[in-house]
Amino acid sequence: MFAMVRRLLDIPWLGGIRVAPWFLLMGLVIIAAAAIGAAWIQSHPERLNYGTRAYRITPAQAELTFDVEKSPNAVAECTVRARARDNEAVGRRTDIVVGPALDGRRVTTTTVVLTTSREANVVEVEDCQIARAG
Repeated sequence: MFAMVRRLLDIPWLGGIRVAPWFLLMGLVIIAAAAIGAAWIQSHPERLNYGTRAYRITPAQAELTFDVEKSPNAVAECTVRARARDNEAVGRRTDIVVGPALDGRRVTTTTVVLTTSREANVVEVEDCQIARAG
């Protein structure tokens, strides 16, 4: 029995009987870690992604259109801010709620208008978080 196992594990291109079992063991460990990671990601469907679609800036306000990707029934709360050239925040809104999608889609497009204290250079989504899982 041991002779047969020894002959199976004696793989010359993997370094012979002393090295081959370790390569095979590490391969199994990597495959198991990938399977566990994939299962964990699939079991946490409340992922949230967001990205800027368009913005428009005037001297007194900034308008931002952005996409939020989430579960169709989830509710997200987002914060949008406008910054001046010196990186100072000149406008911020924290009350932006992206509710459940009525059409069952994962991506919801939202437009926000901020009043700014002076002209902004950039307007961006500062943060989005799932407020209620769906």
